[in-house]
Amino acid sequence: MAPLLLSEVTLEEEEMLKQLPADQRTIIAGKIEKKNALTEDIEGAFNKEGFLVERPDLDDLDDLDKQKRCEECIYGYDVFRYSPSTFAPANIVPVSFSYILGPGDELSVNLYGNNKFSKTDFISRDGTFNLPILGDVNLAGFTFAEAQNFLKKRIKQELVGTEISINLKKLRSITVYVLGEAYNPGAYTLSALSTVTNTLFISGGANKLGSLRNIQIKRAGELYKSYDLYDLLIKGDTSSDVRLEDGDTIFIPFIKSKITVGGAFKRPHVYELLKGETLEDVVSFAGGFKAEVGFNPTIEYSTINRVSNKREISNILYDLGNFNTEILNGDTLNVSEISGLRPFKVKLTGEFNNPGVYSISPGDSVLDLVNKAGGYTKSAFVEGAVFLREEVAEIEREGFIRSADEIEKVLFNAIQNGNLEVSQESLVPIYKIIERLRTFEPIGRVVTSLDTLELKTDPYNNFELRDGDKIHIPKRPSSVSVVGEVLKATSIKFLPEYQLDDYLDSAGGLTDQADDQAIYVIGPDGQAKLYKKRFLSRKVVQVMPGSTIVVTRSSKPLWDAIQITRIVAPIFADLATSAAAIAAINN
Repeated sequence: MAPLLLSEVTLEEEEMLKQLPADQRTIIAGKIEKKNALTEDIEGAFNKEGFLVERPDLDDLDDLDKQKRCEECIYGYDVFRYSPSTFAPANIVPVSFSYILGPGDELSVNLYGNNKFSKTDFISRDGTFNLPILGDVNLAGFTFAEAQNFLKKRIKQELVGTEISINLKKLRSITVYVLGEAYNPGAYTLSALSTVTNTLFISGGANKLGSLRNIQIKRAGELYKSYDLYDLLIKGDTSSDVRLEDGDTIFIPFIKSKITVGGAFKRPHVYELLKGETLEDVVSFAGGFKAEVGFNPTIEYSTINRVSNKREISNILYDLGNFNTEILNGDTLNVSEISGLRPFKVKLTGEFNNPGVYSISPGDSVLDLVNKAGGYTKSAFVEGAVFLREEVAEIEREGFIRSADEIEKVLFNAIQNGNLEVSQESLVPIYKIIERLRTFEPIGRVVTSLDTLELKTDPYNNFELRDGDKIHIPKRPSSVSVVGEVLKATSIKFLPEYQLDDYLDSAGGLTDQADDQAIYVIGPDGQAKLYKKRFLSRKVVQVMPGSTIVVTRSSKPLWDAIQITRIVAPIFADLATSAAAIAAINN
């Protein structure tokens, strides 16, 4: 019996195989070897480095640091943020019929008909390809389409009843040199289809001093062509790209001129300049102006006086007469916005006569917009108006996060100092509050009165609107909502004679987990009032239609032990107010 080949079998597997019968040992050994080979292939695929990795000069920096580190970099430099981890030639790519054949290309030729033959081989160094029966044929210099037509015509003439098919199996590789102010200068082995553009991306592009607009392609020691990468980056034009040949050199010179563009341009940045470029060219690089600058804006132009060697600042009116102003190295352009041109919008929903999105001007007040919307409908419940502002939501969000941090700090100190001995389960309510505070998205409700009479008489209510404000006027409600630690959370029909306890009783009363010292009444206007249930208390609590009664869960003994009651108490009111406002809008 032939000995087992156990070179790819582990010691444990080898011991197991020795215990098997001879007739099963070979079969099992073969399956184990295949399994191990497959495992190695899979692990290799997962462990293989990606083709592109972030440049070491930008790695381990956050986005803000990267931006600061490249303030002086010209536009287009960040396109080469990722550099290659390997430089393998890409041969498995579609080939156009205009591809020019040369030594090293691999062809697959098949003859069928009266003569049948197949051959796969390379074009030799002298440019010939050996065909079955016909011998050597010179194909170097032909395009792929020309080579197909030439061979088909010759086969038809010399081998009657025979047809030929030709396929390009593999492309030849070429060596290209990337030199000068390149990020990673050196020699690169590339596909014969490579152009200047993809070679720059593969090699990592230019360094911070390298030009992107005067890239030189040298062939046989002489300048063949100059390439401007801005044609691709700004205009999307690839017509000036150059197909490379074996031995070509891509030389990246220093940047000669650049200009800084700032202010209300669509794409403020530092741009590289070529000699003779004008104001119109630079404005085109920056994508033009924002709408907030108006028509024919005034550009602040800062330049260095070439005689006095001092910087001078002037204003240029961007009109037909100044398009051809030549821009020089070191110049800067800035455009300011015109106050009042930025579009401001406010959204009105609910019981307005004409709800919708309205454009506002600086200085427009709440009453101005209410009048513009035609006032309120007969069904409007102005007492329950919901006014939302984005910056208020952001302030509330930051406040919730600070509260979560403070609770964590108090909890940590209590446990560390030995003031608190609790189980993990008893801390679950606090953990849930912390998680809720970090993830809750407040809506930014501003508690205010939108009653028309009050808007006319009280300037503090009739305040100035801001971009992004939202106003919702609900319909007149006929119920009161009871939520939280009650037997059955529900909405109860509003009755004028009902007090707070009556609504709680209608919801089935408080549960065992309820905190009767932390019951909140959220009025329709968004104001939250804390109601503490006391024994034999006869305190009357006014509950208006559209109110929400919130009964919180009791964890007071634990909270008192770690002294966070003062932090948690107002949080419930804020959360309940946001929830009540969301419910009013959705209804």
